Amino acid sequence: MTEKKRKLPRFKSDNVERKFWNRHSIEEFRDELADLDVQIRPARTEQIALRLYKDDLETLKKLAKRRGVGHTTLARSVVERWLAAAQPLRDRTARKRNGVPLLPKRRARIVTPEIVNRLRDYP
Repeated sequence: MTEKKRKLPRFKSDNVERKFWNRHSIEEFRDELADLDVQIRPARTEQIALRLYKDDLETLKKLAKRRGVGHTTLARSVVERWLAAAQPLRDRTARKRNGVPLLPKRRARIVTPEIVNRLRDYP
């Protein structure tokens, strides 16, 4: 018997999606799924107070409502994007393991017979 190919449905709400995944396996739709390059970061712990003009705050709230997010979420995402764009390229490509920056790689040196001899003869 051939297996019926299913299409991954579009969900009207998180609740509908939750119920769907309670009844189905992700393996049923493996051909439709793509790998994502996602960086998981620890929860944010720091807070700041931000003073805005009243009309700027109202504009922020309207923009956030149009995008379907809270005004503080929108403000944070704007600041995070600005910070990411402001970082020098070398900081954005810094290697990390478990959130801890690794030491930079040393430039590769050409190994010459003189270097080998010095290392071999080192006391």
